[in-house]
Amino acid sequence: MSSRSNSPRFSQSENESADSGDHPLGERSIEGSDSEASENSGSDRQVSEPSDNSDSDRRRGKRNRHASPVFDESSPKRRRRGGRIRKPAVDVITALPDALILHVLSFLPIEDAIKTQVLSKRWLHLWTYTTSLVFLLDSYSSDKSVRDFVTFVDRTLFLCTCSKLKKLGVRFAYKSDYASNVNLWTRFAIGRGAEELQLDFRHYNMYDYEDDSYLLPQLLYTNSSFKTLKFSVCKVMPKGVVCWNSLKKLSIGYAELSEDVIEKILVGSPVLEILELYAFYGFDRLHVSNAGVKKLILRGVWEHEEEYPTNGYHSVLEVSAPHLHSLEISGDLCDKICRLGDISSLVDANLNFDMTLYRDRANEHIRYENVLRGLLQSLVHVKKITLGTFAIQILNKLLENSNSLSSFVLLCFALMGEGAKYDGSERIALCTIELTFVLNSPDFTILTKTAIGHQKKKPFKCLMLHLQEVKFISLGRYDHDCDIHLSFAQFLLKNARLLQKMVIDLEMLSRNWPTEFVRAARKLSSFPRSSPNAVVLF
Repeated sequence: MSSRSNSPRFSQSENESADSGDHPLGERSIEGSDSEASENSGSDRQVSEPSDNSDSDRRRGKRNRHASPVFDESSPKRRRRGGRIRKPAVDVITALPDALILHVLSFLPIEDAIKTQVLSKRWLHLWTYTTSLVFLLDSYSSDKSVRDFVTFVDRTLFLCTCSKLKKLGVRFAYKSDYASNVNLWTRFAIGRGAEELQLDFRHYNMYDYEDDSYLLPQLLYTNSSFKTLKFSVCKVMPKGVVCWNSLKKLSIGYAELSEDVIEKILVGSPVLEILELYAFYGFDRLHVSNAGVKKLILRGVWEHEEEYPTNGYHSVLEVSAPHLHSLEISGDLCDKICRLGDISSLVDANLNFDMTLYRDRANEHIRYENVLRGLLQSLVHVKKITLGTFAIQILNKLLENSNSLSSFVLLCFALMGEGAKYDGSERIALCTIELTFVLNSPDFTILTKTAIGHQKKKPFKCLMLHLQEVKFISLGRYDHDCDIHLSFAQFLLKNARLLQKMVIDLEMLSRNWPTEFVRAARKLSSFPRSSPNAVVLF
């Protein structure tokens, strides 16, 4: 939805209407229909005067002139061969109520919504009542394109006449030169009672954005109409209390945050349900005590010089959220080590993160193993864990260096710290295995053979007694490795006694993938199954 030099043009009458505000929405629609019907009244009478017409036909013709069809309202009725009169085509869209049309317009890019003004006089001002305004510009646009984009946003908001705004979203390469413009946009959102505000800014140089970030105005922190907020490349610095009484989802990225600011936000957001922080820095403890916050997303940290101690090369982020149900740690953690405190209510965890690899440092892999081991030991009670590429790589090293697999969860369900010593009923019932590029390497072959080699000794308790559902994502991304993945699937089918469902997402990228798909399906169907109720779905 990029805004370029060919931005939609605003009509002259549209500007006049925005200034005068003479007609409400309903009157404007009727006025446009009547005026257009009167312009064509002469031609309509010439067609509708034959003596064989009944009164009911004339009444229907009168109603048609007020129906304001877009495609045929300015065209006279045409006589068919044989003396019959062809009725004008019915435009079902224009026949819809204004409220329903505005709902449809809210799903269009704002540029396309504005273009509907050329359809007829009824549509001339209709777009100005839309309640969802989203403006997007490519991050690598020229300076002129950015200036034109800012002007376009200014003028569009000036012409917008809706009394209640549901959403205002702006994304472009922000510069401090446009701070006054953005201030007007935020005031517009507050004045129209916007439920969702997205200031999803970018910067020409994302590695040096601090000095050119947008400073959020103080009046933004005391608005109770917001339900969803997203800030990127913004300075979040509330001076007083925060009053976001209706806020349910908050996302902040590319920002410096302190523990005090986070505490103010959490205290001032009593109904907050989802908190997302990405590309952040400035704090080393995150305590979420809100009972309503059920999902926490930590998507990458921002590498910053001030966070590195002089006698070390990594810092620690401690996370505590006793009421949390879902936790996602993803993206690049750089040198940050994440430790989990009280997460006693957690049921779903996604560990799809990466860490900076320093090959010149001795025993670097040991640090990664300790990080992953510590995380998984904190998640022994969680029923669903998803591991990404980096975690599976480290798991492979753990399995190679371990004489016994009883102390580790294989992929998402066998590495549970001291899991073999636990006999409780809380075990992982759902396993999601993301087979990405790392699983198409020799390392995964070793991991798979290791797992299969130990099945004769002692299958895992968690696997035998608790696992009910397995999902393979991108199985067979390369068909020459498909047999390796199928062997692991066979291992699961043979040992999971309570398995109910195995979902296979086959991703064959070679030309003969249909043949490989059929072969894989037949092979999986022929594998013996420990559970009589297990089904394999593709």
